[in-house]
Amino acid sequence: MKLTVEQIDKIDIILNKLGLDFLDFKLEIKDHIACEVEEEMEMNQSDFNSALILVLQRWEHKLVLSESLIISNKRLFPKIVVDQLYKRFLIYNITIVVSILFGILVYINFLNYSLDVNFFKWIFASCFFIFCAFRLIIYLKKIKTSYSYMFNQNFWILTLYFVFVFLVDSSFMNFFSFTILMAVSPFLIYSFYKHQHFINIYKLA
Repeated sequence: MKLTVEQIDKIDIILNKLGLDFLDFKLEIKDHIACEVEEEMEMNQSDFNSALILVLQRWEHKLVLSESLIISNKRLFPKIVVDQLYKRFLIYNITIVVSILFGILVYINFLNYSLDVNFFKWIFASCFFIFCAFRLIIYLKKIKTSYSYMFNQNFWILTLYFVFVFLVDSSFMNFFSFTILMAVSPFLIYSFYKHQHFINIYKLA
């Protein structure tokens, strides 16, 4: 038994109220819930509202609001979102820590007296302004996905180090920031690509 547009919209409204505003996650979860509601209505000959209540009860433990310091210490997400983002941010944070330690070792052992500060400044600036353009594209389209969220989180970290690069005239700080750039850039590029790919697939642009 196929759901009507109005019934699917009701599921959408419920998911919005539960804080599921990342469109990629919401569309996937909405599809799962709609399919389960259809099956419940067909198997037990129940009406839409009764079937929806039963299905939402099964999903309750996945949709309950949770928090995670590794993802964000300011807002709550449905648990299913936290679990998915946690995997991405865990890889990201491990990469950052390893890159920082590697950068410090390289600087101490090889570059302490032979570092061209201006070279790192302008490389960093060039990459930063490219990512600013990516950020503007994401902002103008006004579509929230888990990938745009990840991009924004990484972008603000990069912005912080960009400020340090031009305020602190230190060869170590410049190389340290460059190391952060090399670690964060793949995640920024990947997040931007996945966000744009999602928009193109669903023709939301």
